[in-house]
Amino acid sequence: MAGTRRTRRRWLIPVAVVVVVVIAALVVYVSPLLHVRSVEVEGTHNLTADEVRDASGVQEGQNLARLDTSAAASGVSRLPWTDSVTVSRSWPSTVRIDVTEHEAVGVLDDGGDPAVVDADGRLFLRGVTPDGVKKITARADDQGAVSAAAGALAAVRQLDQGLYDQVESADAPGANDVLLKFPEGREVYWGSADRAADKAEATRVVLTREGARWNVSNPGLPSVRE
Repeated sequence: MAGTRRTRRRWLIPVAVVVVVVIAALVVYVSPLLHVRSVEVEGTHNLTADEVRDASGVQEGQNLARLDTSAAASGVSRLPWTDSVTVSRSWPSTVRIDVTEHEAVGVLDDGGDPAVVDADGRLFLRGVTPDGVKKITARADDQGAVSAAAGALAAVRQLDQGLYDQVESADAPGANDVLLKFPEGREVYWGSADRAADKAEATRVVLTREGARWNVSNPGLPSVRE
């Protein structure tokens, strides 16, 4: 009899475990308590929360456990302003979408439709001109020049938004030939975008001095440009 009881216990325990797992799975995949009730969107400035929700394809009432977060993120990533996106579950009923947008620093003027350029020199949006961004004059097919001009503008804005606001344009006929133009005909020649933070600081300093044309290609020794 004792042996029979032990035998029953041996097979009853795994059966009980299986039953518990099945019940738990049914609760997760069927229970209305784990359906999507809200979709929270964070990190947007140019995109609206509704645009992000629509692009994600997430609908209220979907089962949260079966939600394809990769597909939702892929949908949002196709929005032009999206640089990166993460979609996650927040149990029991919330989907969270965290968006990082491109940092628009310039609009490329290459004779065609305006193309918005981010801080890394990537062209991510055409046909619009966002408020406050600066004109970049360069060839669209010269990625080095576009990136150099964008890097210069990004460094200036990171240092001093007021200084960035004064920039009229960034001209870049080549990657090593960036020129920032300011009101009243003032110009600051950067050369390349190497040591961008130092050159941004040098730009801020020389614009407090007399002189219309400056060279900060060596930011430790800025000079009047002939």
